[in-house]
Amino acid sequence: MLYACQLDTAVLKSERSIVVLKEFVEIAEKREEPFSSICARFGLSRTTGYKWLKRFKVEGPAGLVEQSRRPKNNPRKIPDAVENLVFELRRNYPDWSAATIGEELERRGVSPLPAPSTIDLILRRRREKVAIQVAALGANADVLKFEPNFRWAIRKGREIRLADGSIVQPVAVRDIATHFVLGMALLGVNDREETVRELLQTIFVRYGLPWRIVIPAPQSHTAMSVWLIQLGLGVDFSPEIILARETELQQLAFRLAALPSYQRNGLEERALKLDTFEPLYRTKIMDRAHGAALLDRIREQQNFGGKQEALQKRSPMALYRPSARGCPKELPELCYPPEAEVRLVSEKGILTFKRRLVHIGRVFAGLSVELRPVPMAERYLVLLGGQVLGEVDLSKAEIDDTTSLPLRVM
Repeated sequence: MLYACQLDTAVLKSERSIVVLKEFVEIAEKREEPFSSICARFGLSRTTGYKWLKRFKVEGPAGLVEQSRRPKNNPRKIPDAVENLVFELRRNYPDWSAATIGEELERRGVSPLPAPSTIDLILRRRREKVAIQVAALGANADVLKFEPNFRWAIRKGREIRLADGSIVQPVAVRDIATHFVLGMALLGVNDREETVRELLQTIFVRYGLPWRIVIPAPQSHTAMSVWLIQLGLGVDFSPEIILARETELQQLAFRLAALPSYQRNGLEERALKLDTFEPLYRTKIMDRAHGAALLDRIREQQNFGGKQEALQKRSPMALYRPSARGCPKELPELCYPPEAEVRLVSEKGILTFKRRLVHIGRVFAGLSVELRPVPMAERYLVLLGGQVLGEVDLSKAEIDDTTSLPLRVM
């Protein structure tokens, strides 16, 4: 049995950096995207990235002990305005080569002037993103269900009491197609949603955005789910069977705790062997820092260790690749078709539609939503961006009635 109090804090911090750098080396060696993009995901410059690759090839994991530092700025990065101009020229003149586009940029006095190879790289990245969007939003969307980053899942474990008496709950974010664990964290009692949001923000910057994400919660929207929808993600809520399984494991743990140790060990081994957070449940005298370090060890073992039958005897790290959908620095504006019926939600979470009041929820205050008719008379779907929030039946209230219509969540 591993006791966290026996571990040295400096050693644990070093191990955490090694896990991140091992992921960087694995992704970089696949050569599935530009090296500069991979370095940017992990907060490294190209020079530092090549340094870690060289050290890993020569020394193996032992060469990844040192902690890297992200530079404050990247003078080699092409400004967004220049990239947008490159895209505009290609859209207006599709037959132009990268060299011809470079000559046009030079004629217009663009600075800094990208080289033809850089222009070709910019255009190639855009082509890859467009291809993914067409596949995801078009008729062949089912194809992406078996690809990395189509759907992620947030899974929470059982509550754990730390050495200082506080209660925490472990959480993991996993890519469903490849079983790759993108991140883990310990949630406090009073800041659980805020901690999950911070964890997701870090993951989005490093690995990009998925198309959909599964949240382990009842089918009701919160500030975090609204934030995810604004980022362009489809939000799914955990099926009841998953929540029932979590409750079953928790009840089983309470029953096992009442048994003598000689009876509990064998049953506990069978009950928890499939639980990702098993090492946390077994560890005694654990503080928050050591718990976070154990999560990093669990994540490393899940991503790099062993061959899984479900993945054709390959590790999750061998199959996963970062998403081509980068994380925006600011929330994009919600867009609707010109003919859409759009209404603004008030501070009290209410909108007015066809002279009725519709209760949406305070969490959507200040946002614009679309009301789209369905074949059944007087019924409308309520959408935020492309996410269906629920259905409202206007036939249940008379015109000019002051009684609000509740939104039926779907």
